[in-house]
Amino acid sequence: MISRDDLRKSFIFQTLPDRLLDAVCHIATTRACDEGEQIYGEGEISGNLYMVLSGGVLIEQDISDEITVNVGNLDAGECFGYSSVMGESSFTASAVASEKTELVVINGQELLKLMEKNHTLGYMIQTQVIRIMSQRIERRTEQFLRALSTHPEIHDLKK
Repeated sequence: MISRDDLRKSFIFQTLPDRLLDAVCHIATTRACDEGEQIYGEGEISGNLYMVLSGGVLIEQDISDEITVNVGNLDAGECFGYSSVMGESSFTASAVASEKTELVVINGQELLKLMEKNHTLGYMIQTQVIRIMSQRIERRTEQFLRALSTHPEIHDLKK
């Protein structure tokens, strides 16, 4: 079984009181992944929230049939698969183990039930998820603007 200490390694769960952490621990399991193993694919039904317990995960998106872009590198303590608790039906990217990895797996539907039953838990988790999503949007916007600034047609417009 997952321990409170395991969950406290994640930004999402670190501020939860023990009684709320215990409730999440009861619905959490672990999953071991080998390097290169796909955890889920883009477009798959979003069912679980994941936390990297050890190892690493790459978040990837296909931009064409031949090109896949790495949009995130996740280390121990980081969560992914937020679609499962945000009301989205499918994942917008793929997740792949970048090395031998151990994950905490939390069933999204079970977590949503807990959050509905205990609104304090729901508020605390959703507040942390929103903070993380906001940071990711800022980072991706910066990446996009940097990529755009090096595009040759943009330089032609400046002239």
